[in-house]
Amino acid sequence: MARNKYPEITRKRIIESAVKLFTLNGWDNVTIQEIVDDVGDITRGAFYHHFKTRADIIDAITKEMLMENNYFNEIPDLENLNALDRLRQGISFSILQSLKEENLSTIPLKMNSAEFVFSRITEGIQVVAPGIQKIIAEGNQDGSIQIAYPKQAAETFTMLFDIWMNPEIFRIGRDEFIQKIEHIRLMFEGIGMPIVNEELKEVFLNLFDKVQE
Repeated sequence: MARNKYPEITRKRIIESAVKLFTLNGWDNVTIQEIVDDVGDITRGAFYHHFKTRADIIDAITKEMLMENNYFNEIPDLENLNALDRLRQGISFSILQSLKEENLSTIPLKMNSAEFVFSRITEGIQVVAPGIQKIIAEGNQDGSIQIAYPKQAAETFTMLFDIWMNPEIFRIGRDEFIQKIEHIRLMFEGIGMPIVNEELKEVFLNLFDKVQE
């Protein structure tokens, strides 16, 4: 087989096939050979050129999913909003887009294995948290937020909102989900970031109801 002149295209096709197979069959039930066969015109050697292990492709999928659905780097451009409101807008827009669009952020529950969740936590801290930390620091300046430790608050924010508040990862009843929202509200108010208001609560409930359909 001739050398591939477009390695990034091959890498993208491998990721797309992996996402499709993981979605259909579950995270733990797909082999590297099955991904190679689904791509169709590559060898195992070509796969290993881009991804040395199965864990590597899990990390790549998670990172691209988070980058695709990371709106926190865009919201500083919104005018006439303080930092706290920009964070609220970022959460709301992220959830609403995931409900409307069929993208990597809508990976189904069956892909949420321990490997996937761990990768999502670590990649989230690397990809998403820095943008949130910057906005928190701006909130300390404009007075809308009063956080003693912006880096740690940003990492906590990322893990809780992306993982713990994700109804596709934790399947619970609506009443318990409402209790989670209230707990998050009280917790962030306690550290100086009153992020959860009635509008954001409604967005989370819309996400929960959509997942239950």
